[in-house]
Parts: sequence; C-alpha cells; structure tokens
Amino acid sequence: MEQNTKQKVKLIMVENEPYVVSLEKPEVGDEVVVTVGGQYPSLVKLENQIVYDLILNKKLTLTQAFRIFMRPDSIKFTSEQIEKILENEGLMDVEYDGKNYMYSI
Repeated sequence: MEQNTKQKVKLIMVENEPYVVSLEKPEVGDEVVVTVGGQYPSLVKLENQIVYDLILNKKLTLTQAFRIFMRPDSIKFTSEQIEKILENEGLMDVEYDGKNYMYSI
C-alpha cells in the first residue's frame, strides 16, 4: 500500500483468528479468505489459474474470495475493538502514513 492512500478493508474471523482482507479483486498467486454466502471462512492459496477459476467462477455466485491484507500476527486490535469492527460488518478504512497503518470505522 502506498503512503497516504486510503483503502477499504474488512475484518474476517477464520477459526477465531482475525484477518484483515482487501476488497480488491485477488490474482493468481494470492492467499485469500474464501466465504460462501458470507459464512464458513477458510484460507485458500490461488496457486494457479485452475484454482483461481474454481473459486472465482461467476457460476458460484455465493462464493467470495478476499485477498489477505494482514495476518493475525500483525493485527494489534483488542477483543473489544474486534467486536466493534464486526458490528460494522467488519468494514473499515485503512491509511498508511509511511510508518503505520491507521484504521477507522
């Protein structure tokens, strides 16, 4: 992410671990969080075009893939902050100042 740019991201819990994901379209080679109808999140590596097409095929209208922006070991939110973010459907804005990521709901 470039300095002083804002981006929409989403917090998704995968096996009780928080992941911040990008709302931009993923590409082959990305590791993504895949949901079906907004539920059942799981981690998937889009290792090649075949896997990419299986996950992002237009026929699978309930399946969504989100590129991982931050992993649990990089996230410094408290459990109270995570609860509040999830009340907002997990959506938030992130801005990078060259040193730190700043989040706002």
